[in-house]
Amino acid sequence: MAASMIGNQILTQVQSLNSIKPLYQRCLELEKVLKNTSTKELKNVLPYLLENIFGYGQNPGWGLDLINRSSNSQDFDNIRRLLAPEGTLLSLVYTLMTDSFYEFPINSLPTPTQHLIEDGSLPIFYANKLQYLNFGRPVIVLNAYELYMFHLAYHLVNPSVQRHNSTWNNITDSLYPVLIDDYLNFFLPLNKDSLPKMPIVQALVRSPVAHSPMAGKSFNMPTSPPSPQRPSLLKSSFVSAQKQHAQTAAVISQGETTETYRSDTLIQVFAEFWLNQNPISIDRQSFSHTASPPYVLRLQRGPYQYWFENFMPSTNHVRLVRLLVKHVHNFVNTAKPEVVSSPYQSQITSTLDEFKKSLIPYVIQKKLYTFLRHGFDRWPLDCSFRLLLETWLTYIQPWRYIYSKSQTGCRDSDVGDNKTVEEKWFPFVEDNLLFYTVLYQEFTQRVFRMDLTTQFNACMLYRANKVYSLPNLSNMVFRAEREMCNAIRLGRPGSHDLGGSYISPEASLSLHSQISELEKPGFQYCRMYSEEMIQMMKAILGHIEVAKQTLVAYEESINRTRKSGLAAIFDVSSWFQDDQSMGDMSPSEVKKVQSYLDTAASNICYIFEIETHSFPSKQMSSPNQFEQSSFLESSLLSNTIPDCEETEEGFTLTPHGRYQLKNKMRKFDVVYQGDPDLQPIRSFENATLVRLLHQFCNFVNTQYGQDIQNLCDRTDLIGRMAQVYFAPPLPLDSKLNSPISSTQKRALQRPRLSLRLLASYRTLVYLGLFYLILTLWWGVGLVGFCFFVIGLVLLYGFLFAMIHRSKVKMN
Repeated sequence: MAASMIGNQILTQVQSLNSIKPLYQRCLELEKVLKNTSTKELKNVLPYLLENIFGYGQNPGWGLDLINRSSNSQDFDNIRRLLAPEGTLLSLVYTLMTDSFYEFPINSLPTPTQHLIEDGSLPIFYANKLQYLNFGRPVIVLNAYELYMFHLAYHLVNPSVQRHNSTWNNITDSLYPVLIDDYLNFFLPLNKDSLPKMPIVQALVRSPVAHSPMAGKSFNMPTSPPSPQRPSLLKSSFVSAQKQHAQTAAVISQGETTETYRSDTLIQVFAEFWLNQNPISIDRQSFSHTASPPYVLRLQRGPYQYWFENFMPSTNHVRLVRLLVKHVHNFVNTAKPEVVSSPYQSQITSTLDEFKKSLIPYVIQKKLYTFLRHGFDRWPLDCSFRLLLETWLTYIQPWRYIYSKSQTGCRDSDVGDNKTVEEKWFPFVEDNLLFYTVLYQEFTQRVFRMDLTTQFNACMLYRANKVYSLPNLSNMVFRAEREMCNAIRLGRPGSHDLGGSYISPEASLSLHSQISELEKPGFQYCRMYSEEMIQMMKAILGHIEVAKQTLVAYEESINRTRKSGLAAIFDVSSWFQDDQSMGDMSPSEVKKVQSYLDTAASNICYIFEIETHSFPSKQMSSPNQFEQSSFLESSLLSNTIPDCEETEEGFTLTPHGRYQLKNKMRKFDVVYQGDPDLQPIRSFENATLVRLLHQFCNFVNTQYGQDIQNLCDRTDLIGRMAQVYFAPPLPLDSKLNSPISSTQKRALQRPRLSLRLLASYRTLVYLGLFYLILTLWWGVGLVGFCFFVIGLVLLYGFLFAMIHRSKVKMN
């Protein structure tokens, strides 16, 4: 894009710096060039320089997202100094702002913006940036500062950079998020009464509207239809302010001051590139839930036909969005409150305070809502959703981000987490009602598809409901919903309620003009405290109860396998296995998950005023009623495993059960209770010996099964000794808990030879120690050792048979 614009010696000199491999040396040489070259000569070099640093197209740039402080501190420090808000490069940018303008290609803008421009519906942010060149080709013309910020923000969503698929374990150690934090701290200061002054500005810094033949073209500005006097989800003052802003934005930009320009542009550009990648007007049901990303939707709009790509942000992307939200809250909350001393005297609000008050409703709110709404719909069902959840919780808790001198540098303080939400935050709750109601309902829908026995999922459920259980918050949400829908009688359980869980289509039409700013056309608002919503939360409580019972079953199964007393001391198998583990979780982690679930259930009951005994708890079947049932059958009754049916081959999955298993809606408990010889090989067993001994025993049982049965049926001493050496048969009326065929079940109901004990490392260690003792003390060889062991085995069988006979005589 920029190579055709420049061809002078400075460009050649700058291009030669790319051959310098260590980045810190390249930074030092580039600083020398920028300091020793005139601004006029550097004017045409700037586009190439920004493309080379931040990347563009197939060029990933310097890889700012891959540079870490811990691994390469020299590159980290030198690039950070070069790109600092008051560094050498931005000093050049400030100087070029007054008289230098550059093109930025439209195909690098977010997809929704591209299609709006192609349709002639010009976004307000680009009102004085769009030009039409020859043959009506639209381009974006920016000044130097805007070009720099466009490249800075585009770096995060650049496809060539996203191919790195890197993840920042610590954003304070990675260069790109540290740079973003530096810019936000500089342009959105907390401890200053004013923004940093622009170095030299002699003219308007907005890029001018081109005077081309098509510059006077009338664009279809997106305006809201006139609103009738009907109930609103957004208060009327806020909606009217939005419309007034939309209509007068172009006029305001012409007379703006430079005090807030850089800060406003920074936030506008970040919101445009990071939060505006997916249009909310697309019907979400058009996407396939089973397809692999990226999803593509064909959409017909007038004469154009588009292919919309479902852009899924990376985890790094979400981290920076949350960082942006934190900074915005901190900055906005430093605005001076209005003091009305007299009804006849109006207070003059400074430009900076006006900017702070308009930043969230005019710049952040709509695009952030679209970003979160899309993420809640499309994010994978894994623990990485925690990042998106925390971003949402960060936005709806502005009271956590209040700057004070005692908390300098502390932006994510937990101070006041359990304190009552003050009444002064009610206007924010009212202006952002859909964030508190619609997104909470979207999260609730995800909970049904989450495995609450895992620590991350249980923690997410706990975190969301902990916020809503803050004193006075749920009450403010209820009041805001009631006041904005005052034409419909709302009420909590026990009060009179007219209408169902969804607002009727007639009422939805009257509310369309108010909620169209945030939602797609045809959206129907579901009341937060409706009866159907409460029934849904009761179902969530039942889901929590099932998860708690599963965790209790895990604990009990582990406790049954543990040994105590002398048996635990002499249990050599503990040397080769971790008996403290419970699947992927330790017992302490299981306790933590149970604590998360208990607290989440209590918070849900508090938020929706549900009595703990009023929801159906899926308790396990009582032992008296199902004492003869298998564990699998009782699980089927309690709806904890996929749907199965009993056949001649045992329990098999139904088609619906396979669907439940594939979508992780239900799962089997990992507990083996079938043929002991066929259970999975353990870590304290030798795999080769297990297989060899099983093959040998299987051969003996197959060839001499009837002889073994006849031998064990004898009532003399030989028969009783045989019962010691062969595995006892299963009772005829017993029910195996693992699915096996009827043939295998009949084989287990006969005595059989089982030598798997010899494959245990504990047994091998005992035999090895016994052999060493015999060899060192009495000089017994290998053959003698074998005969000695066989003699001990026969002696053990004889003694056991004699004891068994004496007990029979006593009876």
